[in-house]
Amino acid sequence: MTYPIDHAHWDSQFFGFPVGNIELPGDYDKRELETTLQNAQSKFRLLYLNVHDEGPDSLLLLNNTCPCYARKLFLKKDVAENVEFPDSSIKPYTSTFCTPALERLAIQSGTMTHFRQDPELAPHFEQLFLTWINFAVAKELADNIWTWYENGHHLGLATIRSAKRVDPATGQMTKEGRIGMLAVETKHRRRGIGTHLIKACDFWCSSLDIPVSAIVAQKDNEPAIALCTKLGFQRDRESSVYHYWSPCWTYDARHGWVVTATS
Repeated sequence: MTYPIDHAHWDSQFFGFPVGNIELPGDYDKRELETTLQNAQSKFRLLYLNVHDEGPDSLLLLNNTCPCYARKLFLKKDVAENVEFPDSSIKPYTSTFCTPALERLAIQSGTMTHFRQDPELAPHFEQLFLTWINFAVAKELADNIWTWYENGHHLGLATIRSAKRVDPATGQMTKEGRIGMLAVETKHRRRGIGTHLIKACDFWCSSLDIPVSAIVAQKDNEPAIALCTKLGFQRDRESSVYHYWSPCWTYDARHGWVVTATS
């Protein structure tokens, strides 16, 4: 028996090598996981191991130490009907050109993610989030972008998209609004801008009859969690993210990342 692996196509395209994603229960079977990794070493250079609940600081797998690079809290809330638009400074971003201000906010939104914490990925972190926000502006990774626009400057950012989910109560497929990036310029924090951005996402969900809003926060980001809790979000689950790097890959100047060994 092995655990299923989802091919992370977007990540693979960006990094230039195959990346996979494995969802694991808190009581996963280590032997089964190691068999999964053994079989996947020549297929994926990097595997994200998402262990539900709080895991240890590192995992020892196939004689490799896999540090925990992020602890995520998945938060959800029911969206009320007929939500009012929050503030006139909130603007939908409709341009197809991504401004430097939006790019700075995008980078800020990811500073605590596992992409920033893993030394192997950290050199690519800023470019990753620059690419993400440009795709979001092109409506490929977001359905809507809200900004706080003041005196000719974008000071805050929230992206949101509609996604399918299974209602745990009924088992029926429904929709939820997933907030992706959320950031406010450092010197303009504690002004309620983040609150208005999230309320704008509530307005968007309500106007489209999307019943649930969801957001992922880093567990160490206490201000973000406090803000979401104040606005009605409740903890849905927790996940610890580990990275397993296959030893079978090396970089070739002519061909890029290639498999040069088998386990």
